[in-house]
Amino acid sequence: MKLIMENWRGFIKESTSGRKLDHYATLISREVVEALKHEDIKNTLQQSGEVNTRLDIEDILEELEWVRDVYINIKTGNAIDADASYDFPLDATDEQRRESDMTINITLPADYDETYFSALIPELKDALRHELEHSGQPTDTLMGVQEKIPGGDIWKSLETVEDYYTSEAEVAGHVTGLYKKAKTMREPMGEVIDDYLLRVHQTALSSGYSEGEINPLMSKIREYWRYYTMSRYPNAEIDLERS
Repeated sequence: MKLIMENWRGFIKESTSGRKLDHYATLISREVVEALKHEDIKNTLQQSGEVNTRLDIEDILEELEWVRDVYINIKTGNAIDADASYDFPLDATDEQRRESDMTINITLPADYDETYFSALIPELKDALRHELEHSGQPTDTLMGVQEKIPGGDIWKSLETVEDYYTSEAEVAGHVTGLYKKAKTMREPMGEVIDDYLLRVHQTALSSGYSEGEINPLMSKIREYWRYYTMSRYPNAEIDLERS
């Protein structure tokens, strides 16, 4: 574990910019929720089962150098969920990174009302904070994941699973997102990490890997994430003695 800490020394930082990204995740999540309250969006979703729109939040985005626009895609479903993606030009220069966009995908029942938002908001803030972390990362850091997993097929092999979940870009992205979720839900960070990794474990099993194959890797990913948490957020509620 000492080696892990030494490898991360150059990019573990809870800086002013990091705290700003946390704040912007909250601001954008509020704008998304406000959009979901609009009757025209609710009516369109009930009629067609899908809504695609751009958020009019130029005042927020002017502070985010490498995020040009934020789009939301809303679909109907039985689940209440949110995920997001940060789309940037491959091998982009700093100037080209200004053309990068973020897309938020939301699933809600067609007849949703505001009572559903308490379940949606923690997932939304997690997704936003994760992708905002990527928006602040250097292009070569982001490209490191692209180069190891061309085509984005994370589950192609156990090696690609490990490359993805233990990469510099994704450890930071997942941990900052989950920390935002933990604070929103007022739950211990260690429990939030374990809940997320349980879902990853279930995906691994459904992808055809056995318990014997995936368990050692899941333990390794968990160790990386928990120690990164300890380094970046020393006050997080996480029981490292049991990890």
